Amino acid sequence: MLLLVALAHAQIFLSGTILTRPESGGFIDTILNYTSVLFVDNRARAMFALLFGYGITLVIRSYMKREKSRLDIRRSINRRAIALLFFGFVLSVIIGGKDILAIYGAGLLLVHWFLYRSDKTLVRAMIALTIGFALLLPIFWANMASVGMENMFMTGEGYWETMLNQLVMFFTGAPLFGNFALPVILSIMLGIWFGRKGLLNEDPKHRSLLKKIAVGGILISIIGAIPHALHSNGVITVEQPSLFGIIFTIHMMSGIAGGCGYAALFGLIGPHLKKTNPIVTGITALGKRSLTFFIVNEILLIVLLSPAVFGLASTLSIAQVWVLTFLVWLSSVGMATILELKQKAGPFDFLFRKFVYR
Repeated sequence: MLLLVALAHAQIFLSGTILTRPESGGFIDTILNYTSVLFVDNRARAMFALLFGYGITLVIRSYMKREKSRLDIRRSINRRAIALLFFGFVLSVIIGGKDILAIYGAGLLLVHWFLYRSDKTLVRAMIALTIGFALLLPIFWANMASVGMENMFMTGEGYWETMLNQLVMFFTGAPLFGNFALPVILSIMLGIWFGRKGLLNEDPKHRSLLKKIAVGGILISIIGAIPHALHSNGVITVEQPSLFGIIFTIHMMSGIAGGCGYAALFGLIGPHLKKTNPIVTGITALGKRSLTFFIVNEILLIVLLSPAVFGLASTLSIAQVWVLTFLVWLSSVGMATILELKQKAGPFDFLFRKFVYR
């Protein structure tokens, strides 16, 4: 699953923006552009945000089983949020990566109140947010496209320029802003709902619902991505920013359905995978150290693709960047497997737990 995030982030080094795809250099590049828009962009992020929300509900459930007080639980959740904000700051400002960690941290603070409220309250909030996003995001993204602000997601030409840009963005509210512009908060809340229902706990009674979510979510995701895929690949021309705002919002919102579908699909596949299979073992080891290797992947992509270091993004085709990203991910699987054999936690995961459980 970290591979999907890495692929989504790698393309930003090529195009400099999340609004469009990089220019195709041939048939294979075109196929990969379509593949990315239909299955990766605005979908991988939604899936991970959902899984993040799901994990938070498991943490709270664990605390409750141990009869921890509500105050202890809140303090622990707040420490998680602070830790994610810190790691996000290091990744985005000091390292210069494409960060989602600080957005998760801010999102956790935003949804904290809902963690202790009823399912009905949670569902009503999600419906209200969905309506609000459907009405406001087209206006926001139309404005972003019309004034050229999509370049706010670009990496600077040098390290210090990038660092300064990211520092300003971070302290002017980028982590909070990202929860609504992308919109991550809705996926986190869906993850909380998934967690309360225990949909991904390998219980056979959930298989029927998971199948419906997987099929329906992925189908909605693909259909919703078609207009943006055609626009990104030059099949249709969209000159009006207002129309582009609608197309991009449909892509993002349908991507949330896709994130639900992907999570449900993995929930269906998981119980049937042989735990002794070396590939499954490696990917499982990577998942257990996802914080560490998300950061490691970002560092490697920066070193290889950023103009501040090797700058390969300016010389490689889309297909070559995909191959390079796959190799980066594969190296992370190898490192995670070694740590698993030695029964060692990932270094960033270790620091995270050290802070949260102190």
